[in-house]
Amino acid sequence: MAEESARLRHARPRGPRSNWFPLGVTAVVVAVLTGGWALVNSALPETEEMAEGQSMVLGSSETHEASVTFDDGWELDTGSSSQGQQYLFTKGPVNLMVSVVRPVESATATELWEGMRDIVRVGDASAALGEPQPITSESGAEGLTGDMYIRQHTGSATVFPAPREDFAVEAQVFGADASQTELADAEKLLQSLRFDRSSGGTS
Repeated sequence: MAEESARLRHARPRGPRSNWFPLGVTAVVVAVLTGGWALVNSALPETEEMAEGQSMVLGSSETHEASVTFDDGWELDTGSSSQGQQYLFTKGPVNLMVSVVRPVESATATELWEGMRDIVRVGDASAALGEPQPITSESGAEGLTGDMYIRQHTGSATVFPAPREDFAVEAQVFGADASQTELADAEKLLQSLRFDRSSGGTS
């Protein structure tokens, strides 16, 4: 597990992502919400505990880096995560999928939301995003958040564009058996998101 964790922290980036929310992430979301998470998790069981108060850089550009800070109980599913691109965090029955997206051109939160809405529908014809509402993290990062519907389940989606709009952090929260209190833990983690000045480079 330590070797895998080191790989995630130090692996070289794999190059630009597509414009919007990755189709692979949509497939994982659908699998989780429709009862297939046990199969996914059994195939990729490796996890790393995130210490309370630990901060983690999710992705960066030449000007800014995005990070979150954990409270107690969160784990990183290393088998379903790729450094600088996609992370699956879990806490009890709650699953938080975080993606770092890099549009070909700068994109506003509204444009990112609409792109995510279209891709979610491609992943599952029953999937839909609700109307977004403005959200501001504790550090002042501004974005959009709203409900995400897949079949009979309801989760949430959030997007925070970086200050230069050259990359963004998108998140989906889901957990068919999670209580509102447990889902609020994911919202709290997203509230810790911040964009700090970067020393340069991308990850």
